[in-house]
Amino acid sequence: MTRGPLFHEQTARQRIAALVDPGSFGELLPPPERITSPYLAQLGIPVSFDDGVVIGRAKLGGKKIYIAAQVGQFVGGAVGEIHGAKLTGLFKAAARDRAPCVLLIESGGVRLHEGSAGEIAIAETMRAIFECRAKKVATIAVIGSDIGAYGGMGILSTCCDFRVMSEHGRLGISGPIVIEKWMGKKAYDSSNRALVWKTSGGKTKYLLGDADALVHDDAGAIRDAVAKLLGRSSAVTLKSVKARQKELEKRLKRFGATTDPNDVWKGMGVRDVAAASLASGPEFAAMTRRGK
Repeated sequence: MTRGPLFHEQTARQRIAALVDPGSFGELLPPPERITSPYLAQLGIPVSFDDGVVIGRAKLGGKKIYIAAQVGQFVGGAVGEIHGAKLTGLFKAAARDRAPCVLLIESGGVRLHEGSAGEIAIAETMRAIFECRAKKVATIAVIGSDIGAYGGMGILSTCCDFRVMSEHGRLGISGPIVIEKWMGKKAYDSSNRALVWKTSGGKTKYLLGDADALVHDDAGAIRDAVAKLLGRSSAVTLKSVKARQKELEKRLKRFGATTDPNDVWKGMGVRDVAAASLASGPEFAAMTRRGK
């Protein structure tokens, strides 16, 4: 029996097609519009006619949504001025139409070639996400790609109502290579795949409550998880922010000096680390404290 590609193996447009109702996706600002980065051309760097992000309208289970998918093959899915403007406009449209917005993330963060323009783009997209949440319009980040969600996009994902991750996905502020560069290889070996995934992978993020669903690396499983969240949203309030801050302070106090991610798993109630490491995402969720 021949299987289809796993979610992390698909392109941005394939991921969208696999998640939404057949034939329902209508791309906004598609490649023929030729809206490209003005900065990359000046630096002699090839441009992409979608600037590394696909956005549009679609339906999921018959319900209207807005959806975006980053193109990891183009400068690592990094966010520049045009890329960020497309995301900002998409979330603003979602807020205007009160339609859920789904973001399929594959990005190492801000596009360094564009400097402050990329940073501002991330900030403006965050503002648009909070506009959605103020109107109780669901915002959902899906993280299950080769590159993961790092830097500004890692922060942006936590601004959304929900995060759906696969075991393959990774989420953090700084990527493994960046951490190794500043901390040294002895402190963090970016070539150690087990260490990287135990630190920022879907299992650990689910365990700590940073991911709301942990699913198979499969478009159908991700579609089902997203569908369950479309009608749910909550506004960001001072009370909710303070509560989250207290949670993070407790986490820092408990695990701040921990150097072995296995100790975090054990501290969070994973009795058999070896078995949990081999388990699929859903199996892991079922065997942890969160799954009970």
